[in-house]
Amino acid sequence: MFCSKCGTQLSEGSAFCSRCGASVAPVIGQVQPMGDVSPKSRLAVTLLAAFLGWVGAHRFYMGKAGTAVIMLLLGIAPIVCVIGMFVVAAVYVEQEDAPVLFWVFYGLAYVFGFAVGIWALVDFIIAVTGNFKDSKGKPIKKW
Repeated sequence: MFCSKCGTQLSEGSAFCSRCGASVAPVIGQVQPMGDVSPKSRLAVTLLAAFLGWVGAHRFYMGKAGTAVIMLLLGIAPIVCVIGMFVVAAVYVEQEDAPVLFWVFYGLAYVFGFAVGIWALVDFIIAVTGNFKDSKGKPIKKW
């Protein structure tokens, strides 16, 4: 049984929620609704943010396709920049000084990688604390 206000799991027969203090009215013969809590798994969001956050997998899971696509593009951009670095290095292998384009790709790889890494880390922290919201604005509380 879960609290309809905050989503905290309650022990059977509880009259009040131990977290928010809301009154719990047991419904006999029916499943108690979750209220304004997302049905998505908090564990899934947390693991996706931790391991595949750089491509926005957790945001795709939560139904936030717009920001997920932005994260995906930001996650792929450093890979493209590193490939560009290798191409520029291969073309100018005989020169001692690397051309400016090499350093541009190098800098962009770090900027894009840093941006998406910080974004994924912040999303991970928000998901662990249970404050991450799905596409309908409902917080994930259920592990």
